[in-house]
Amino acid sequence: MSQVDDAVSAWERIVRWFTANTPAHADALNPPATEEQIARAESKMGVSLPAELRQLLMVNNGSTAKHRSLTGNAFYDARGGGDYSPFPSDYVFCDVELMCSLYTGNRAASISMQEPGSRYEYWKEGWIPVFRKKEVHAGLFLDMSVGQVPASLYEYEEESFPELAFRSLADYLSTVADALDGVRRFTVMGRQAPHLPTVREGLICW
Repeated sequence: MSQVDDAVSAWERIVRWFTANTPAHADALNPPATEEQIARAESKMGVSLPAELRQLLMVNNGSTAKHRSLTGNAFYDARGGGDYSPFPSDYVFCDVELMCSLYTGNRAASISMQEPGSRYEYWKEGWIPVFRKKEVHAGLFLDMSVGQVPASLYEYEEESFPELAFRSLADYLSTVADALDGVRRFTVMGRQAPHLPTVREGLICW
């Protein structure tokens, strides 16, 4: 199977699990993105999205993650405002418009710092944000800056260097799907995460 097939297959497993076990999370997934939406974002960013990400967006254009949460418990409402994500580390799957906004904003900040080409560059050309935390400079980006296929997925947050998290988007989604199905614990490059996910009051607890 290709990276595109692997990514879509893993995503379909995740959505099936949401639908069967946590319908509120399935309901929070957006409708598919259109070719026009993707083309418009790519034009603004000046980069093309990798094929596997394009295909995912044409299945679900990210997630609102704005469905009910367990009130009064910060662990389940970690990002605040009743806005809850079903993915590990409270990451939200960005829609294509948010990817574009984050990318162009981060690139503008990097250029304003006169850092392009520097080892310490704030945001390199070709770093595509795919998952992120709400209102925080943290998440996962696909590194297209080096031309590697498939692009690796890096974890980033404010005031720290990005770290390799997954070998590809398909690798990340397969790891999430396997954890949901109870096949293996969720890990980041072999680093053990605390637990397999469980369901409480219709929501995922990682």
